Amino acid sequence: MSFVNVTLDYRTKTKLNLQSHFIKRWPCRIAWVLGLTLLLAGTGWAQLTIHGQIFGGKNQEPLPFANVFLSGTTKGTTTDQTGAFTLLNVPLGKFDLIVSYIGFTTLKTTIQTQEQKTYRFLLKPLDNQLDAITIKARRRRGPDWTKQLAQFTDNFIGMSQNANQCRLLNPQVLSFDQTAETLTVTAQEPLLIENKALGYRIKFQLEYFTYTYASYLVSYEGDPVFEPLIAKDSVETQRWNENRRKAYLGSTMHFGRALYRHQLVQEGFVIQKVIERRNRRGEIKLVALPGDTTVLAQSLINPKKVVPLPMAPYKILLDTVHSTVLHPVIAFPDFVQVTYTKEKEPYEFQRARRSAKYDFDIVFQTSLIRMLEPSATVEANGQFWNPHSIRSEGYWAWELIADDLPFDYNPEEQTTVSK
Repeated sequence: MSFVNVTLDYRTKTKLNLQSHFIKRWPCRIAWVLGLTLLLAGTGWAQLTIHGQIFGGKNQEPLPFANVFLSGTTKGTTTDQTGAFTLLNVPLGKFDLIVSYIGFTTLKTTIQTQEQKTYRFLLKPLDNQLDAITIKARRRRGPDWTKQLAQFTDNFIGMSQNANQCRLLNPQVLSFDQTAETLTVTAQEPLLIENKALGYRIKFQLEYFTYTYASYLVSYEGDPVFEPLIAKDSVETQRWNENRRKAYLGSTMHFGRALYRHQLVQEGFVIQKVIERRNRRGEIKLVALPGDTTVLAQSLINPKKVVPLPMAPYKILLDTVHSTVLHPVIAFPDFVQVTYTKEKEPYEFQRARRSAKYDFDIVFQTSLIRMLEPSATVEANGQFWNPHSIRSEGYWAWELIADDLPFDYNPEEQTTVSK
């Protein structure tokens, strides 16, 4: 599943008070995590196989050519004449398995891929049988359709360099409902997005999309499957591999994997507790609390300069009571600021957040996360489960579909098929 609930606060006047840099001794580490870090390093890349069969209707007849895929991965297929399917080289972990067929209700179920069993699914016919035919009525385009499409693509695909190389192949399936406060978008069919920057063709089953103008809040939910494109030559293969690795570094996926392995600092991440406070005028400000130690990060502007950043202990993120070695649990109040110290914020982002101000003249990629639900588990592949539990602001809110990678992406195995 792909769920996004982000505030594009790069357009607001949010100001973080980051002037406190107290140095304290590092507290006791979580020994059970450190003790097994090396053992867990490769578990996310186990190669598994999923078998199943799809039936439909009252007579439970096999459904050939039904679509089956693991949401957020490159693993998808269609059923054969007997309704059977096989997904090969499936990554280890928890995923939503999606099954769809024209004229039937789409099925979504959460599975653990390490549970080796054969699945049998029964799809229910849609109540409206008109949905079973291929000719569908299209809503007439209103006078603002072109403007609404541009707003949707900017806030769904994104405005990064990668977004400039993305193309929505079937915009005609979109319907827009606009009020003074929000833009709501639905899709009659899965969206097809060609990403020439990362080398994927994304099929996205959009459940809903909402953009709130006043708060710059983007919320959408859906299930994507990534199909690797075929490169025309080795040069394009290399370009895609380089772009994928660049998109991965500093991403929420990278952060999740580093957190799972207890390697945030080693991977370039610094975390800090942030709380909301009201000033005398009643305005809410975000105030960063002192860390337990400091991390010295090399300036990305002046290589000779070292920038001290406060680093909070892992315990501000982890629920140590309910966490296990294989299933870390995060739970925290207010905000946590995440700074990635190995990459600069791109020019496009700096321009978009033109009104934002910070106390340090640095350009580290900085994001905020907050819990929308009491807790979430961290998967080895970098997912936070369930996806509804966290909201991102700042830099991560700016990176959208154009910068997304499948959860079975492995930066150590960069391969792309060439003609």
